[in-house]
Amino acid sequence: MKIHPIAALAVSMLLFTPTALAADDSATTVSGQVFANFSTIQISDQHNDNEGWQADLKRFYVNLNHQFNTDWSLKITTDVQWMRQQEPTDIWFRHAYVERRWKNGNFLKLGVAELPWIDYVARRVGYRYIDPSLNPKNQFASPTDLGVHVGHKGEHLSYGFAMVSGAGFKKPAVAEQVDIEAAAMWHITPAIDIAIGWYEGARALDKNPDLNKQHNAQRLNMALSYMHKGARLGIEYVYNDNWKQVTAVTEDASDGWSVWASYPLTPVYSVFARYDIVHPSRRLNPTLKQDYLQFGVDWKILPELTLALVAKTSDTTSITLERTQNEVGIWAMWNW
Repeated sequence: MKIHPIAALAVSMLLFTPTALAADDSATTVSGQVFANFSTIQISDQHNDNEGWQADLKRFYVNLNHQFNTDWSLKITTDVQWMRQQEPTDIWFRHAYVERRWKNGNFLKLGVAELPWIDYVARRVGYRYIDPSLNPKNQFASPTDLGVHVGHKGEHLSYGFAMVSGAGFKKPAVAEQVDIEAAAMWHITPAIDIAIGWYEGARALDKNPDLNKQHNAQRLNMALSYMHKGARLGIEYVYNDNWKQVTAVTEDASDGWSVWASYPLTPVYSVFARYDIVHPSRRLNPTLKQDYLQFGVDWKILPELTLALVAKTSDTTSITLERTQNEVGIWAMWNW
């Protein structure tokens, strides 16, 4: 069980802060969320143990929220994953932070908190229980990280700025260099957004004493999206420079596009689709390309339970490789 020092600090604050001791039980809430699926996978040019009908526990979150007063709060989220043919993960702390909010829309978060770009895009795309958005799905970003997070949520303009370790929440570490992520969102109308984001740092890869840092990892994100009354439409672009080459002499780059759409047919039924195209190695393997298509229909059975019938196909191609993976099944999201 991985217990991060920030989480221990947060729990200590909850236990020993006089304001918290004076608060009643209603100031503390515990909730949870489960992402699971039962699906079959078929891979064109190989056979492995992941194929066939199997179940995955994609995410199991337990959330603890405590409101010290109108300004200060605490959030802790534990995270467990159990994928097919694998052992369950240790307990990660996806969130472990204290937050200060101001009436003008400004906020400050200290600890393992959401990074501004990934959190924003995930909310615009939706359907996180099916798959994460373009960047985390392709390991171009971590959704949360240890550090100092500030930002503003406004009617016409929102922005976020984070100074983080770069190691992510799964293996939190204090690195030699502070990484920076920034994002800005222009709310053209209540439904339409234009957004841009930037990341730069060593991703905590400079901690290895046997490997010297050669490059900074950089990531540029842009998105245009529409979201209104359950309908979603958007496009995102990402460009990475030396994302996985921080300690390598050779340089590399990657980029990708994601287009998504969903529409509510009724208050309980919706249809959705998404298409991604990624070039994982623009310089070292320029012919390598990954295409991903997802489409399905979801059914909100209960306020707490949503089921979706989903089909996915992924194609990986290059001069020497041509591989297709198809998956179909039932995905579920349960909130409690």
